[in-house]
Amino acid sequence: MTPTLERIEERLREVICPRCARYTSKKTCSLPPDRKCAIFRSLPDVLEIVRRTHSWRIDPYADTLRLRVCAECPHEDDHGTCPIRESLDCALDAYFPLVVDEIESEFRRIHASESTPVYRDPL
Repeated sequence: MTPTLERIEERLREVICPRCARYTSKKTCSLPPDRKCAIFRSLPDVLEIVRRTHSWRIDPYADTLRLRVCAECPHEDDHGTCPIRESLDCALDAYFPLVVDEIESEFRRIHASESTPVYRDPL
């Protein structure tokens, strides 16, 4: 896992997980052991979607998510229907705007740190 991916995953766990309907009073996820959270299962793909999409609206991000991530999800059928998403039990779908916002914030932090000149003492 890259440092950027690790930082983003850590940040999403801080911001999204406590808001999630699956988050328990014991600060754990109540998903069944055989079902990994869609946010973290698909995070590398979602990162790439956010990196390549630039819009003030969430629709272009969500459209690309459906084509690239949801289409490959084991829960979605051949017609694009997902019982998990439709029952509001897909964290990636439910919290997608927050996920995009956190990833974009991290990309802005990276860009700012790369473009900030470093003062060097001339002596």
